[in-house]
Amino acid sequence: MTREEMQARYKLAKAKVERHEQIEAGQASALAYAAFATKHSFDESGLLRSAAKAAELFCIAALGIVPILLFFYVV
Repeated sequence: MTREEMQARYKLAKAKVERHEQIEAGQASALAYAAFATKHSFDESGLLRSAAKAAELFCIAALGIVPILLFFYVV
């Protein structure tokens, strides 16, 4: 492999890595924006806040009940 071919492969690989870094940085920014927008939506909507609280309580109850049921199912 010649030096020019190696440099061309290096430049291509470097461009791919830089592109992936840009994508990851954009995703991190989008995540922060989504969190801010979700909080804003929760502050404005009582129905959404109630639905989230109900989902939270359901998950807590499931975490308490499912292991007990699995224990009795196995034993």
